[in-house]
Amino acid sequence: MRKILVAVDLQKDFIDGSLTVPGAADFIPVINGAKKKFDLIYFTLDWHPLGHCSFKEQGGPWPVHCVHHTAGASMPDCILEGLDEGGVRFVLKGQVTEQYGAFADVTPSTQDYFKPGDEVTVCGIASEYCVLETVKNITAIAEKVCFKVRIWLGGTAKFDNYDALLEFASTHGVEVIQDLD
Repeated sequence: MRKILVAVDLQKDFIDGSLTVPGAADFIPVINGAKKKFDLIYFTLDWHPLGHCSFKEQGGPWPVHCVHHTAGASMPDCILEGLDEGGVRFVLKGQVTEQYGAFADVTPSTQDYFKPGDEVTVCGIASEYCVLETVKNITAIAEKVCFKVRIWLGGTAKFDNYDALLEFASTHGVEVIQDLD
């Protein structure tokens, strides 16, 4: 069994930038301290072009954020320190359309990220949007590939609450943990 961490959108614009999620900065040391407990880490990244449809200037709901190749789209340096490159993958999302969840299209290539018997733990920013949608997408893949999905609340920031995430977990048999074992 491989232990996989899916860390959703640990990007500077969500931590202390143009679309700051309250308390997100507090979760970075927690996630950073736990990363060595996993065999693989998949970092999802909002990766928007200038003029993306989700930006207010284009009629979307959000301020400009996570524009590809900018400081706001980058992750804190500490997150990558000490990791073996072979155990890290980056999953880009929102490059063309509005896309909250990573692994949205279940294809043979996305299924290759996960194998039967894996234990996949999801954490990150923000509970109500990108974490929730990523969990939904991974759960759909888990139904086809047969692996375990967990939500790590102790590593997940929220705008307002965890309600939608917890409701999805409850109705879909996804384990919710506060702390890592």
